[in-house]
Amino acid sequence: MQARPLSDPNAVPATATVPLEGARRLHAYLAARHLHDGRMAGADQGIRWNIRFGRFVKSYLPMLRPVERFWFVQGQAYWARASWTLGDLTGDPAYHAAARAATRVILAAQRPDGGWDYPLPERKHLVATVEGDFGAIAMLECFQRDGDAAMLEGARKWHEYVEREIGYQAHPGGLCVNYFQKPRGLVPNNTCEWIWVLGALGRATGEARYLERVPALLGFLEAVQMPSGELPYELAGGNEPRTRPHYLCFQYNAFQCMKLAWYAQEHDDTRARRIAERLSDFLATGVRDNGSVRASCASTLPEVVYYADAVGMALHTVSTHGWRDHHALADRTFRWVLAQQRSDGGFPAFSRGDYGLLSDRNEYPRYLAMTLAHVAERARSPRPLAIPQARP
Repeated sequence: MQARPLSDPNAVPATATVPLEGARRLHAYLAARHLHDGRMAGADQGIRWNIRFGRFVKSYLPMLRPVERFWFVQGQAYWARASWTLGDLTGDPAYHAAARAATRVILAAQRPDGGWDYPLPERKHLVATVEGDFGAIAMLECFQRDGDAAMLEGARKWHEYVEREIGYQAHPGGLCVNYFQKPRGLVPNNTCEWIWVLGALGRATGEARYLERVPALLGFLEAVQMPSGELPYELAGGNEPRTRPHYLCFQYNAFQCMKLAWYAQEHDDTRARRIAERLSDFLATGVRDNGSVRASCASTLPEVVYYADAVGMALHTVSTHGWRDHHALADRTFRWVLAQQRSDGGFPAFSRGDYGLLSDRNEYPRYLAMTLAHVAERARSPRPLAIPQARP
């Protein structure tokens, strides 16, 4: 028996709501279920055997599901960013208090050398660029709002760690920042994020030195962007001999698109803008009629909630800047996401259609925090989002 797609109206109540209301309910849900001693922590999709097999055992046999409280700086930063946004939109100071508290946790967890420990046991020996990038972004936002010098110093320390320990790999087009402090392949996603961080550091400090590497980083992205607009997942380099052009294509490219768009808008960078525009055109091809998003260039399934809101946020961002008009597709994805939400604020499943017939009904706070941040940010827009009609 095949799993029902997430878009099946029988799987969810016909009470889809507008973005701000949906974001507030998801915020309350996460705070009640996954905030532990100030940390947004819980189960994670994981890597290796767990992402391929273990998570489905936990999904179908919940009595065997262990209590897991993995804490990712990335998830904590999304929680903080969403809380700032909701505070801005509602005027409720409790949201801003939650953002400050979340960011203080990030600062407290930073090591003296500027990095953060990786939460999954398989990678305890590694420092991930993505984790530090989000730690820096969260601290810079808090600094910009409150002027807390300790937050700025924490972000500066992360920059120093990247330059000293993580480093870069040369490419004929320019430079690619490494994924970990131990080099592997060249991953464009990390380079897009690092450009975003460098832009935020430059803005917060007024120091041009933080932007010096950006032209070379953009050169790498320009050189590897495919004719379709897609950026490859990984290219051979370092200790990784293989090239892997496609992996979760629309999800990864959505995050790359929005980071470059944010940087381009803030710094009036036409090179970053052109890459983001081409990325958005690629993303537009992944939005399905029902509003969900294709898993990859080669596969429609599984349907995953945060893939859709990430693509929706990227398309919405580029369209709001007036660079492209993908508003209709962006709205379609957000309507689909909100239609999945339960009345308690949570979602019935992380994914459906894995391997064609499996579902993952586990809750992963890291990804729910991403959805929260995207839906909350969509609520800033004066552009209305029509409520989906229930199917008969």
